[in-house]
Amino acid sequence: MEKRDSLMKMKMVAFGLVLSLLLFTVYAGAEETIIVNPESAPGTAEETAAMVDAVLKETMESTEIQSFFADEVTVVTETVPSDWYADEPQTVYTLRHGGEKLRFMKETVGEADESGRYPLYITLHGGGGGPEEMNNDQWIDMFHYYRRSVENGIYVSVRGVSDTWDLHFREETYPLLDELITYMSVMEHADQNRVYLLGFSAGGDGVYQLAPRLADRFAAVNMSSGHPNGVSLLNTANCPICLQAGIRDYYTEDAKRSVRCAEFEKTLEDYRDKYGFGYEHQVWIHVPEGHNYIDYADSHGLVLADPTAFAEREEAEDMLTAMLQVTQEKLDTDDIIYLSYWVYGDDEAFDQAVTSLVGDTFGLELAEANTNAVRWVSQYVRNPVPPELVWDLGTRAAGREITSWYWLEAEPSVNTGIIRASFDSVSNTYTVIPDEAVNGDFAILFLAGMVDTGRPVTLITPKGEYTLQVNPSEKLALESFRERMDPDMICVGKILYSDLK
Repeated sequence: MEKRDSLMKMKMVAFGLVLSLLLFTVYAGAEETIIVNPESAPGTAEETAAMVDAVLKETMESTEIQSFFADEVTVVTETVPSDWYADEPQTVYTLRHGGEKLRFMKETVGEADESGRYPLYITLHGGGGGPEEMNNDQWIDMFHYYRRSVENGIYVSVRGVSDTWDLHFREETYPLLDELITYMSVMEHADQNRVYLLGFSAGGDGVYQLAPRLADRFAAVNMSSGHPNGVSLLNTANCPICLQAGIRDYYTEDAKRSVRCAEFEKTLEDYRDKYGFGYEHQVWIHVPEGHNYIDYADSHGLVLADPTAFAEREEAEDMLTAMLQVTQEKLDTDDIIYLSYWVYGDDEAFDQAVTSLVGDTFGLELAEANTNAVRWVSQYVRNPVPPELVWDLGTRAAGREITSWYWLEAEPSVNTGIIRASFDSVSNTYTVIPDEAVNGDFAILFLAGMVDTGRPVTLITPKGEYTLQVNPSEKLALESFRERMDPDMICVGKILYSDLK
């Protein structure tokens, strides 16, 4: 009897060892299965969804979470030092995070949707390098600027973190904006799939820089009258972008803000042709306006039908010189600043002369458009789990604390190269292709709203094809939710690219 029991125990131990090898040994090979999260039990898609719901409920009802975000923001009524609004007290909110602070004003407009959530409009003011009072004036003015077109939503006017030219995209800005969006979601019921970024002038500079670096946060963005400063928009494949400029807005002979804006029409079209998806965009070059035009309300003004034609012909035919000649004839100056900032409507003869120059002399086709920036961005809803990605690692926010980007992840030191990735929900297949310039390791994240954990996952890379079993991890789900507080981007498993042999 003892001998039989001993034999049975030996068989069970041997069976256990074989089973462990089958389930938990991780190595590459087309016919072998890699177990992701071997310490967790397998789970169907329904079981994973139930686990995620439990994590969400437990976390969101936590008094610790609520008090943390409540303590991050202070509210004061103060008279902001200002030339234009010196006698008007403002309700100012100050968010403190990581030793830095972000000041903003906000107003909730209209009613929440059926789920109790609001769209969130984050706006960036003009100004830039100059006195504090000047930037405060621009900040308070922005609190009214786009708000007139918001019918339902939380409207936020953010104060630049400094008084330098790059006041909206300094290193500390990125984690502060991440935290602002999180705060608005947790405490003010903002919908993280309807977060919109809009900026004018120096705020437009900010949108150019923030959009590709925080593309995973926004449903759509609008840039008006800014300068790109050499930024790449490759990361905006899943973030629709509207770009606006007045045709006279050159600013300087080198800056050529209107031309730089118009050039993105072809750039974004080329991206879409190359990668075969995304890059939804609109480029409006206002005629005959300069730096200022109506982008804050419904307006049916004239714009270029083909911005690319303007960008290409301006360089070849020196349209700037012709515009300066018109400025000399009508305004008695050939100053490029006058050309750029002269207000449309102040001299009808000048406006007509510029329109004639563009349409008749240079033969550029004009069209009528409603250039309301709020209307344009509001038509979009973010897809938090897009089936295709293009991640330009060279365009990252150095100061951003969040290291994930949609369903990929890399440490900040990984800052060169491009990763192309796609997901097919029918076959549960991920295809991930990093180029040779990628300078470090990265991870593929299995998000709960994307992967079917109840079926085998196929992962195709230049290294080979792999079969994975993703066991959903409650610990990882909790960690990823606490990082972003984004219920639609909860990660239940991940695998490092370097682990694929």
